[in-house]
Amino acid sequence: MPEHIIIAEDDRELRSFLGDALEDAGYAVTACATAEAALHAVLKGPPADLVITDLILPGMRGHELLGEIRKHRTELNVIIITAFGSIDSAIELVKSGAWDYMTKPFGTDELVLVVERALEESRLRREVASLTRSAASPLAGFIGASRSIQEVFALIRRAGPSQKATLITGESGTGKELVARALHNTSGRGAFVAVNCAAFPENLLESELFGHEKGSFTGAARDKPGLFEIADRGTLFLDEITELPAVLQPKLLRALESGEIRRVGATATRTVDARVIAASNRNIEEEIADGRFREDLYWRLNVIHIHVPALRERVADIPLLAEHFLAGRRISAEALAVLAAYPWPGNVRELRNAIERAVTLATDDAIGLADLPARVRETGATAALVADATRRQVSLRELEREYILQTLRQAGGNKSRAAEILGLDRKTLYRKLEEFRTEDPTLPF
Repeated sequence: MPEHIIIAEDDRELRSFLGDALEDAGYAVTACATAEAALHAVLKGPPADLVITDLILPGMRGHELLGEIRKHRTELNVIIITAFGSIDSAIELVKSGAWDYMTKPFGTDELVLVVERALEESRLRREVASLTRSAASPLAGFIGASRSIQEVFALIRRAGPSQKATLITGESGTGKELVARALHNTSGRGAFVAVNCAAFPENLLESELFGHEKGSFTGAARDKPGLFEIADRGTLFLDEITELPAVLQPKLLRALESGEIRRVGATATRTVDARVIAASNRNIEEEIADGRFREDLYWRLNVIHIHVPALRERVADIPLLAEHFLAGRRISAEALAVLAAYPWPGNVRELRNAIERAVTLATDDAIGLADLPARVRETGATAALVADATRRQVSLRELEREYILQTLRQAGGNKSRAAEILGLDRKTLYRKLEEFRTEDPTLPF
């Protein structure tokens, strides 16, 4: 079914030109002489995919039509037609939510190109929204459709109800505490208590974890329960576990093995039922080899192991995460392609920071390339590819094809490896390659 475009143009000749050019390009067109008729078509007629309106119309003006459309159909892109003398007004409307503007006179090629790009952006937004609905994890805080993150979701669902100690590994910024909270939320246990083992000096960390008795050291004016006691019948999350001082590691091991803890300065032990979840962004086996971490403690913590993949290993999730962090703001296809090209050393945390910065500083309704941090825009060969494609004004489909083919070349033609880098399953990659081959039989794969 062809995409449906509504036109609001009072000039009969221009209205006829627009309708004929777009119908010849394969679109369904509803051509209206007034903004009121166009608004009625938007609200009551067949579903519209795009609106093109003149800025100066009898009765309701183009900017008023834009405002009404934004009230009722926020996802619908609107292109403004303006005379040369009204360019400033058109730019202000773009800042207020119009997708783009065209200055009279313009030819068929320019018209079709702008329309194609507006519809391509709409399709991208719908696809992202659809993927978000279908791929959003029921676990709070998680979004992802890639195979690697779906495997994490599956592990959380299976391991959550368990009471066994769990070790979460992954680079900084990947969401290890989110995994811990999700495990707790599916466990049916009581309180979730978190502590960063790197945040306290050794003498205070022992008291923080295990508590102390009144008078056990200078300043201990009263009895104080430790976090193990507070987490009784709940979950204790020990972040940056490799920072736990060597002198405290045997005490933690005993708590894991027997459920018994002893407050600082106490002679008697106490029994607690706290599920321990630990996390580290370091290679713990290297820490063991260097004598900084006990091997027996590692195996006691590592009953269940969940590794959270880096964002560069789940590229397919970047549009979903970006849409989530944008909180309703739009982003151009070019900016989204650059986000996908960047390696994200700070992972999801860095992506969120970059988008929140762009949303705060952007002057237009849609986030563009210029709104992204410089370190993100300057992403090497792939970003250069995107920038070149942007200058050539190619479609998002071509951007996707070039990005996938470049990844395939980087993988030496190994489709399985390319699928892993892209964060796609092999069937999806094979399907896309078949589509590309149908479009261009000369492709070398």
